[in-house]
Amino acid sequence: MTTTPHRATRDQVLAYRVAAHQFSRETDTLDVFDLGVQDSERSAVAALAARLPTAPDLAKYTTTWSTRGAPHLHRPADVPTLAAKLWPLSDDDATTRMSRPRGVTRGREALTAVANALRQVVTAPMSKGEASRLITPLVPQDLTAWCRGCDTTHVQDPIFRLAVLPAGLIFDTKQKAVTFTPMPDRPEVPRETKNFTDLLLAYLRLHGPATPAEVASYFGTTTTEIKNIWPQDLVEITTEGKQTWIPKPQLQALLNPPEPNLTRLLPPLDPYLQARDRNLLVPDKEHQKEVWRILGRRGAIMVDGEITGTWQAKATGKTLTITLNPFTTPPPQKATTEEANHLAKSRNLTTAKIN
Repeated sequence: MTTTPHRATRDQVLAYRVAAHQFSRETDTLDVFDLGVQDSERSAVAALAARLPTAPDLAKYTTTWSTRGAPHLHRPADVPTLAAKLWPLSDDDATTRMSRPRGVTRGREALTAVANALRQVVTAPMSKGEASRLITPLVPQDLTAWCRGCDTTHVQDPIFRLAVLPAGLIFDTKQKAVTFTPMPDRPEVPRETKNFTDLLLAYLRLHGPATPAEVASYFGTTTTEIKNIWPQDLVEITTEGKQTWIPKPQLQALLNPPEPNLTRLLPPLDPYLQARDRNLLVPDKEHQKEVWRILGRRGAIMVDGEITGTWQAKATGKTLTITLNPFTTPPPQKATTEEANHLAKSRNLTTAKIN
């Protein structure tokens, strides 16, 4: 780490991130796939539409539960090594990532047991419910719990979700219900973490400059674990009075970013909104509550890197109706109309209407 930190303003950081997230639509080779694109509540289509000039083809990507046990789209070539990159760094790390399940103290051993059971049982496409039913008697009893929603005892869901990728399973996206299928030539269940730093650096390239605590929050682990493997050749940046870091190759791009002159309609869970420094992205606390709602999630209106409001969409027939909720000034009308039409086309709809 450098002894004399550089300084970057909030405007520089936002402009850098807009460029890093490739909202300019100048390429179809997207760097956000270095971490994967979360696909919950139809978020992936809109997230890719915000970055691609044409409608995204989700069939090009592989979907599985990966970071934080959430569904993500990944490049197919990245998936075979992803489980080892995301394998917990320690037993304490495993327990933390599994949301500290009741009665479970064995960390990586627990995750290994569930992954091995899934690997044994799922040899052809199989629904989540069937896979859960079949593996529950194969794993130690303390890894299971009564589920009121399912009205049965099964493997605790956070453990199950984190074990799917190590078991070599991906989603069969042709099915409406969550269905697993073995990936081609699936690797063995990892025994150790390999190249997690690749993901750490990817976070810093896309969401930097950032702190170890922010990286830890993104991956669902602790600051202590991240500090133990924190790279020593990062560049220190002072931003808003806070000590942060960025990879050295990105320094000049941070200090001299292009002007972020664009408007985008970002979906809930868009990669841009996954940065953990929410106070920098949206300084107003009340506005934060609107952007990152726990229930009834909304998308975010981004104008020149700033989050200026939220939006909701409803499809009726072939029309996508978008309701804008600006915090203060409405977004540029022409640009917003173009974005609404682009999003509608990406969802195979013919027209867009803005309220």
